[in-house]
Amino acid sequence: MPNHDGSQGSGVHTDDAPGGPPSDAPLRTPVGTVVGLTSTRDFQMATAPDAVQLQDLVVVDDDGRRVWAKVARIERLNPLFPREAAQELAFQGKKVYDAPFSVSREMVTAECIVVGEEQDGRLEPPVYPVRPASQVVRPLPAEAEALVSGGIKAHHRLRLGHLKANPAVGAFVDAQAVVARHLGVLATTGAGKTVAVRRIIEELMTKEYPLLVFDPHGDYIGLHIARKVEVTTYLPRIDLAGESSERVLSYLVGLSNAPLTEAQYSLAAAMVDVLTYDSSRPRVAQALADLGLPPLTKNLADDHFFALGEFADRLRDAKGEGRTPKQLTSINSGLDFFSPATAQVVGRRCSVAGKRLAEMLRHGWHMAQRNQHFLEEKMHVPRERAQVRDLPPADKLHTILGKGRVAILSLEGYSDEIRQTIVAQVMEQLLRDRIDDRVPRFLTVVEEAHNFVPNRIDDQGAPSLPVLKQIASEGRKYGMGLVLVSQRPARLDATVLSQCNSFMILRIVNPSDQQYVRQVIESLGEDDVRLLPDLSTGDALLSGQFVRFPVVVHVEPGKAEGRYEEEDFLG
Repeated sequence: MPNHDGSQGSGVHTDDAPGGPPSDAPLRTPVGTVVGLTSTRDFQMATAPDAVQLQDLVVVDDDGRRVWAKVARIERLNPLFPREAAQELAFQGKKVYDAPFSVSREMVTAECIVVGEEQDGRLEPPVYPVRPASQVVRPLPAEAEALVSGGIKAHHRLRLGHLKANPAVGAFVDAQAVVARHLGVLATTGAGKTVAVRRIIEELMTKEYPLLVFDPHGDYIGLHIARKVEVTTYLPRIDLAGESSERVLSYLVGLSNAPLTEAQYSLAAAMVDVLTYDSSRPRVAQALADLGLPPLTKNLADDHFFALGEFADRLRDAKGEGRTPKQLTSINSGLDFFSPATAQVVGRRCSVAGKRLAEMLRHGWHMAQRNQHFLEEKMHVPRERAQVRDLPPADKLHTILGKGRVAILSLEGYSDEIRQTIVAQVMEQLLRDRIDDRVPRFLTVVEEAHNFVPNRIDDQGAPSLPVLKQIASEGRKYGMGLVLVSQRPARLDATVLSQCNSFMILRIVNPSDQQYVRQVIESLGEDDVRLLPDLSTGDALLSGQFVRFPVVVHVEPGKAEGRYEEEDFLG
C-alpha cells in the first residue's frame, strides 16, 4: 500500500516492526481497495466477487493507524452488460451466453461502516477519514477475536459462539455487564432466543453465579444437567393472606370470569380483611358459636378462595332473618350492608375461583412430575438431583439462592394473572432480603417478560410491573441483575427496556416490533435494524455494554434442553 511519502508498504502483516515479520508469520488477506468519498463513519471498497460477505470485519492500515470496519452492504454491477442488452435478450428468448456480451468482468463494491480506530488496545472514534486507494484486509482470527472481546477480563468472559461471518472467530461477552446491569433478549418465536439464554446461563453456571429463573413453559428444566452447581426446581406457593384485598378481589373476578356488583365487592373486601388479620379470627369464631353456626375450618394461606366461600356461607346463614348480628358487625362494619342473596352469589364465585386455582395447582404439580421424568429418562439426571420442591415461605425464601446455585421457579399451568402475582411476591421479598444482605448478588431471568412488565396499553394492573421496574431502575445499587426475554418487544414497558444496557436481538419480523426496538435501543443504527428480519435461527445481533460494538454472532447451543424442543411432528 503506498504511503504518504510515496514508499510502499504491504499493510497486511501482523508485525509492523521494521524489517517486516518473520517469514513464517501469518499474513492478513487483502480483500479490496478503498474507493470514492470516505468519511469518519463509513467508506466504500472495490472488491472481488465472494471476497467478503455481510458483517465481515475488515481493517485499513492507513499511514500508521489501524481503522476497523464491518461490511454493511455489497453491490454487484457488470458495466459491460447494460440493461438494454438484457431486455433484448429477454425479448428474443436467448441466453446471455449465446450473445456477444461479457459477463465475467463484474464490479463489486462493499459499503463498510467504521467501528473505530485502534489506539493502544482501545477502540476510539476516528477523527479523520481513511485515505482513498488504501488497501483493505481481512484480519487474522486472533486479531478479530481480540477486537470483539478486547477489554474483557479473563474471568468475565462468556463464550456465546462465533462470529456469523467468520466461524474461526470466537464471540465473547462481558459477564460483568450482564449481571451488574441488565440484558434484553428479543426475538420472534422460533428464532432461538431460549437456546441463546440457556447458553448465557450455562456460562454463568461455570462461574457459580447465583441465578433465579422464572420458567413459564419448562424451557429451562434441562439446566439440571449441571454437575458442579446445584439446580433446583421450585413450585410456587399461592398465599392470599399476603395479598391486599384489592389484589385478591381482582383474582376472584378473573378466576370466576364474572364481575362483582358494588355490594358484592364491598362484602368480599370486608371478608378478606377479616380473614387476613389473625386477631379477628378468634372474634369470628366466638360470634359464630354464639349464633349457633359451625366454626370456620379453612384459612386463606392454605385454602385460598375456599376459605372465603366458607365465610360467605356462614354470613348468609347468619343473616337469614334480614339483619346482621352485632357480634359480626362489631368485627368489621363492612359485614353489615348485604343481603343473604349477595352472600350466596359471592360464595358461588369464590367456589368457582377456588376450583380453578386448585386445578392450576394440580396442573403445576403434574407438569413438575413430567419435568422430573424428562430429566431422568432423556437427560439421564439422577433422581436425587431432579427433585421438585415447594417454594419456601417468605421468611425462608432467601435460602433458594447462593453461590453455585440455580433456582428455577416453575410457572407452568398458571394463568398470566397468577404468574404475575407469584413473580411480584418473590421479587418483592428477595429485594427486601437483598437490602438486608440475606442473599448474595444474583441474576434473574424473566421469560415472556412482556407479560410481567407490560407497556401502558397492555398494563391491566400487573402486580409484577412496579417491583421489576424498581429493580430495572436501581438494580445495580441492589446487586440484582435482570435478563428480560420476550418475543413481543413492542409490548414491553419502554422504561424497563431502556434500562437494559446490553441486548441480544435475534430475528424480528414484525414491523412494529422492529420500529419499537429501534426507538428504545439507542446503540442500534438503521443498518443494524435492517438485518433483523433476515437473521437465521440462532444468529443474534449483540449490542450494548457487553460488547465493544454491534456484531452479529451465531450462538452455539449449550448442553441443556427444554422439554418442548422443536420436533418433527410428521416424522
